[in-house]
This record gives sequence, C-alpha cells and structure tokens, in this order.
Amino acid sequence: MKFITQGANALIVGKPGTGKSHVAKALAYQATLQGYDVRYLEADTEFARYALASSQDRANLLREWVKPDLLIVDDLFLARRITAEAAEALQAIVHQRYKLRRALVVTSNRVVQDWGKYLGDATMASTILDRLMHRCVMLEFEGKSYRLKEAAARLAIQPETS
Repeated sequence: MKFITQGANALIVGKPGTGKSHVAKALAYQATLQGYDVRYLEADTEFARYALASSQDRANLLREWVKPDLLIVDDLFLARRITAEAAEALQAIVHQRYKLRRALVVTSNRVVQDWGKYLGDATMASTILDRLMHRCVMLEFEGKSYRLKEAAARLAIQPETS
C-alpha cells in the first residue's frame, strides 16, 4: 500500500473477465483495513450521475472524488464513449488528484491508445494520460474470461434432461 502514501497510480487494463475489477476491489479492501480513506466508482454509473447533476451537485461530486486517499475508477469506457461532461469530470479528477498526490486506480477493457476516441478529444486524452501515467504502474491482464470458464464448466456438468 506504499503507492497510496506516495501518491502513485495504477492502470489495470485487459480483456473482460480477467480479474481487473477483482484486483481493484482487493486493493480498496486492503487500503480500508489499513485505515486509508477509499472511494470506489463504477465509471459508467457515476459519470452518468455527474452528467445529470446540477452545477452545485457536480462540484460536490468532484470534491468527493478528489478527497480520498485512494480512488478506484472501475470499468472506464465500458460503454466506449463517455459524455463530454464525464470526460471533463475525468480530466478534473485526474488533474486535481495528481496535484494533490492522491492515489488513483483505473481499470479498463480499452487500450490507452484508443482513449482519445472514447473521450472524443485526443488532446484531453493526452492530458489525462500524461498525469495518470507519470507516477503509475500499468498492469495488463490477459487470458480467458473467468466468467466464461465458470459458465462452460457449469454447463458441462449439468445432467441432460429429456
């Protein structure tokens, strides 16, 4: 958990079902056990909430997302493109947390080379990645989906019914 006190980041990318969210949640759990203030966001849900919020509520949400020692942003770009409001929120989160040296963990199924497409702005993607990657460990998860493996195993052992 040294990365939290150092204000470092982790970017966890890879195919669906390979354990990215599981690892992010385990980090959040361990950090909580060690007394850190942690916030976990499901990117699509929280950014949609942000887009629909009033300007005052948006400011409050940003404060909530910048404040904790560790922020987990899970499944970024799950639905590919995000709204302009969500992109601006992401940029603000990354920028403010970078200045304050607060740890950030981001998980995504999307390779970083395509983030400009999903944000709708290559310059914004570059700005976000510049700050996110400066003090960052990048983990790439490969292999087959655990969910699909479990489903295949479950289907293989089900008795046939006539």
